[in-house]
Amino acid sequence: MSEKQQRLVLSIIDFLNQSMTDGTVKADDKEGLEVAVQCIGEAFGIDPSSEEQVEKLSVRPTTLQSIFDVYMKTRDKVGTRAQASTSEASSSAPKPPSADDKAKADKFKQEGNALMSSKKYAEAIEAYTQAISFDGTNPVYYSNRAAAYSSKGDHLVAIGDAEKAISIDPSFSKGYHRLG
Repeated sequence: MSEKQQRLVLSIIDFLNQSMTDGTVKADDKEGLEVAVQCIGEAFGIDPSSEEQVEKLSVRPTTLQSIFDVYMKTRDKVGTRAQASTSEASSSAPKPPSADDKAKADKFKQEGNALMSSKKYAEAIEAYTQAISFDGTNPVYYSNRAAAYSSKGDHLVAIGDAEKAISIDPSFSKGYHRLG
């Protein structure tokens, strides 16, 4: 099993444990979740009580819930834009992001850049994803996220982001560099 898969499993276990402690799950259902956590851990060889495994595999301070929230925001924005572009005439351009959205996106890009410098690639990916959720028209955000994925060894996903950067701006040479 890859380290990426192990991280996902630990994140799921963390989510379930958090759901039991924060009151998301009714007291009557806690026992069933405890059994599920134990079974999931055993099936995938993850021991959430092992400090060594947690230190190696944890995505904290990020949580599975926050990753999912970013995904949903990005999907909703991209989906809304895709629906708008298919329903409008091909000559009309999608509505550009507001100045406020661009400023927020740039803030997340800067945060991602700082995280890249610290070799915190998963956190950098999340920051670039946030930037994209505010401004999906800037090829730099996709290019930077491609670099973060590549640094993590997730080259197939990096290729997708590099191609997206190029599709947004075919003259953006860094997109081709990331693709390479």
